[in-house]
Amino acid sequence: MCDHAPRPVRVDLLPILLVTVMFTGFSLLRAPVPGVNEPHYLCKARATWDYGYCAGDFFLASQSAHSVFFWVVGYFTQSWSLETIAVGGRVISAFVLAWGWVALSRAFSLGRDGTVVSAGLLAAITLTGTLSGEWILGGFESKVPAWGLGFAGLAGWLTTGGTATWRRWRNIGALLGLSTAAHPVVGAWFLIAISMSELAQFLSPVAQWIETDRKSRVFKSAASSLFIMNGTALIVALPGVIPALKIAISSDLSQWERGNANRIQVFLRLKHHLDPAYFPPAAWIHSTVLITVIGYCSWRLLKSSRHRVLRCHLLLLAAAIIVAAVGVAVGSHNSPVVHLPHWSWRAFLLKFYPFRLIDILLPVTAALTATALVLNTLKSHPAGTGRAIHGFLPAAFTLAVFVASWVLKPAPPDGGSLEDDSTWKSACKWIRNETPKDSLFVTPREAATFKWYAERAQFVCYKDCPQDGAGILEWQRRLRDLGWMRPLQLQRALKPSDLTWMQHHMQMTHLITRDHVVTSQTPVYENTVWRIYDVKQNCP
Repeated sequence: MCDHAPRPVRVDLLPILLVTVMFTGFSLLRAPVPGVNEPHYLCKARATWDYGYCAGDFFLASQSAHSVFFWVVGYFTQSWSLETIAVGGRVISAFVLAWGWVALSRAFSLGRDGTVVSAGLLAAITLTGTLSGEWILGGFESKVPAWGLGFAGLAGWLTTGGTATWRRWRNIGALLGLSTAAHPVVGAWFLIAISMSELAQFLSPVAQWIETDRKSRVFKSAASSLFIMNGTALIVALPGVIPALKIAISSDLSQWERGNANRIQVFLRLKHHLDPAYFPPAAWIHSTVLITVIGYCSWRLLKSSRHRVLRCHLLLLAAAIIVAAVGVAVGSHNSPVVHLPHWSWRAFLLKFYPFRLIDILLPVTAALTATALVLNTLKSHPAGTGRAIHGFLPAAFTLAVFVASWVLKPAPPDGGSLEDDSTWKSACKWIRNETPKDSLFVTPREAATFKWYAERAQFVCYKDCPQDGAGILEWQRRLRDLGWMRPLQLQRALKPSDLTWMQHHMQMTHLITRDHVVTSQTPVYENTVWRIYDVKQNCP
């Protein structure tokens, strides 16, 4: 375990507020509301409390893997609009993330200026990409506060001395347990990596030099510490872990159906996050560059001081790299997945996101080590120059991050151009005001914000893939029904009889489209881009 003296816990509110403002501004500029995942998460949160919201939408009725988030946030959706919840949630998430970041920066002794600079550097690095497409700032969902709680727990572990009391380990476990309850994947990987690092320190060559009697005491101390940390974390995390486990080990399907659902989730819907064969070469180069930067900065820092916190943190990073390497070994392929030996087990293992921790720890470690190295270098300057540079760096980094986040912001979540955004909102507003609340719409594939703006159920949405096996299989079946996996199935000109068939087969009531025209039928609504047809006009 990290054998330096523990530091007293102090709350320095100013850097927390400064970093909160930076993270919030970055999030809003980088991903204007609604962000890419906010319709997915916040609509489901609202449906958790309001059963009449988008009634008939099969995704909203599917099992939830993030129950704590949906229950807590869903309560507030009954009083405030989704836009208000999204903005308020981003501010609160940024505060939790900033609190965790300040604790982590303090463990590295970066000071106030260094904390702000490192936060800006973290945001800037995330703009350049990650290995599996993971992000930490850009919207309101459960993983953002989970990362903040994980950072706080990590900081507690890094500053835990060999004489730390069981209460200290209990507090670390509670923080990691809250992180796991908010997002089971994020918190669980923190727990696993920290536990691996603790065991590795005992099994390291240095530990072999300890006398036999003392080694026994150290081992018992490490084992009891890990037991307290993991036991506390498990108890605290139960509200979030139990629903996630029910989904992961569901027995409602046959073995083949479960394997096929995992294959669809891992190698089709979420391949950009879970399939290492799909990661672009630029992502591997980016990660290699970050590892090189971390290696250089760490070598310079360790050369000038013992820096035990950095040694412990690098051990944690090594654990994350090992987990990612196992993920690569499990998921690498250059042939169709179903031809791989044990493909169902590969899919099952990969669905736990083995690349998520390394995706965030690389920019985190690069930001911390680079900032620490810069601050150490500035100490060699005359006192006046050092103070001037220190005062300039936080403001410069904050401004640069804001400009970069605005310039590099992604496309709207619907996948359409900004020119199409107003016409889409107008069509959805008409739907919300003029159609029955129990209507069921067939929408274009890119209509990820339909429920957000129109407040009506969708037959299927490509973005809204359920988490449970039965839901995933139904999601794929509905996509195939619409021909989105076979683009030539639907022609651009539809006959009224086609709508009749769709209504009987899908139980839909309306069709919204910009690519299809129904012959001999007038849309009930039309603007320069979108057309809405009432399917019931063709049905007896």
